[in-house]
Amino acid sequence: MATDICKLLGIRIRQLRKSRNWRQIDLAEESGLGRIYISDLERGKKEICIRNLQIIALTFQMKLPEFLSNLGENE
Repeated sequence: MATDICKLLGIRIRQLRKSRNWRQIDLAEESGLGRIYISDLERGKKEICIRNLQIIALTFQMKLPEFLSNLGENE
């Protein structure tokens, strides 16, 4: 059974955040998005719009295709 795309994106965001030793509040401050929103994204509880997806990718200094590559491979 395929994993929900929101959960996969949440896993990806959490992995990238932790690889930089950032807390959720750090990602929120760097991206300009709310910490609760980041938390909801990481738990797959919110659907992300394309604009915020790009903001998060750029916050991680990645282009969107790079950010989305390998999505779900490390489940």
